[in-house]
Amino acid sequence: MISMVRGEQGLEPGLDEVEARGSRGEKQIARMLTRYGVRYVYEHPVAVLDRGRVRVWYPDLWLPDYGIVIEYVGSRADEDYVEGIEHKKAVYEVAGFPAIFLDAGSLSGGWPMRVIERIGDIVKERARKFDSLDDMR
Repeated sequence: MISMVRGEQGLEPGLDEVEARGSRGEKQIARMLTRYGVRYVYEHPVAVLDRGRVRVWYPDLWLPDYGIVIEYVGSRADEDYVEGIEHKKAVYEVAGFPAIFLDAGSLSGGWPMRVIERIGDIVKERARKFDSLDDMR
């Protein structure tokens, strides 16, 4: 996991990794998360059940404090690619990993606050579900 403490180069270790290997969109998202103090791990392995088999996937960004995946998707022009994205969404949902999918079009305007609000909505929904356990007693 990354630390939010500044490294010798002035960047978080996770951001260094994204800057070195990530796509343009992944870099934008990682910089925004760093700016807002949201810890993330770049391409952290997660186990999912995919088509009846346990597989290890490497989501673009894993938010360990929230158990949320962020995926940056490329071109939606390729039908097979779009089908793959939809499959990923379904697998993450079954695995219990809330996932936020972003593309180039969603990284404009006030996108940082939209992403932060989406993270907050997921956390609030989880808290609401947990609080409802009290009603079961």
